[in-house]
Amino acid sequence: MGEAARSETSERTSRGEAGGAERVSRRHAPWVKEAILAGQRYHWRTKNRLAHNARNLGALATLLAAIGALAWWGTFAHPWLYVPVAAFGFGLLYFATFVLVVHEASHEMFVLAADRALSKRLNRAFGWSVAIFFATHYGKHWERGHLEHHVRPLEPGDPQSHNVLLGRKLLTRVLCNVFIPGFLFLDRTVLRTKRPGGKSSSSKGVIVLFVLLWASVLTAAGLTLGAPVALALFLGIHVITGFNHVKGALEHGGPIGHEDDPFLRSRTTLFFGRRLLMPFHISLHFEHHLNFCVPWYDLPRYHEDLKAIVPPAVWREMVHDRPLRQLSGELGGLSEAARPHARPAQPA
Repeated sequence: MGEAARSETSERTSRGEAGGAERVSRRHAPWVKEAILAGQRYHWRTKNRLAHNARNLGALATLLAAIGALAWWGTFAHPWLYVPVAAFGFGLLYFATFVLVVHEASHEMFVLAADRALSKRLNRAFGWSVAIFFATHYGKHWERGHLEHHVRPLEPGDPQSHNVLLGRKLLTRVLCNVFIPGFLFLDRTVLRTKRPGGKSSSSKGVIVLFVLLWASVLTAAGLTLGAPVALALFLGIHVITGFNHVKGALEHGGPIGHEDDPFLRSRTTLFFGRRLLMPFHISLHFEHHLNFCVPWYDLPRYHEDLKAIVPPAVWREMVHDRPLRQLSGELGGLSEAARPHARPAQPA
């Protein structure tokens, strides 16, 4: 990240953390400043640290217990039933764990400490402990890269603009990840760097450690719980990659990436089952980009507050209940440049 990018990231972080909405430039719509300020009442700095940490660590413990219970089921379930069901279940649980820990830690709000430096170290430790299991360089792609994503979403320098495929390309990529063992390595490296401005989320060291960790986990699972459990655990890694593509398409896919105002380049998608399939309110993404210091559990309340602030015409475009139309690329944005017919929804 260059000096100019670091400066803008610092300003954006200050705005989100300290309520400096006066830094919103003329590039943004007039209501944006009020919307950012509305999120300050939910800022992580206002939280009781003990209650906040208990909520997040309790949620993490529940997810890990669910992974353990699903693995134990494999010791007596029929393999032909167990493997496909458990693979999907593991993938969903991995996805939920990644969203809870890595995403929240990247905003320094998975765990809170009285000392800011200690808080950073704790969040970094939790973030790395989960990200490494999914061949992701936490420091490069999340601790730094995710803040850059908030400053310049969908622009060439955004390191997290890779998973915004739509339509047939999205379907093909998800199917390849889910059903072709090992395709996720290609997806996370070569296929990302081939795209304009694309950056891999991994490094050679991270991939080596990823292989060693999973080789150990799968070997131990196979020896103690049986081969079906080890296979399902392995296939779950592919399922989470598919979930990640769907998540990215719902959040940022399509022509909205051409909006001039970066706050209009993210969408919120409401649909039946979203709390299960898009856990920890990650699909409330329009709200999250307005104020990224609101913890996941307060996003629904922030969502309700914004209804009285965001103009109805904007709200109808940015908050919707048409997931299939979004995933197919049929939905555009507010400006002419962000209409589906204005330019290709997907890069070649």
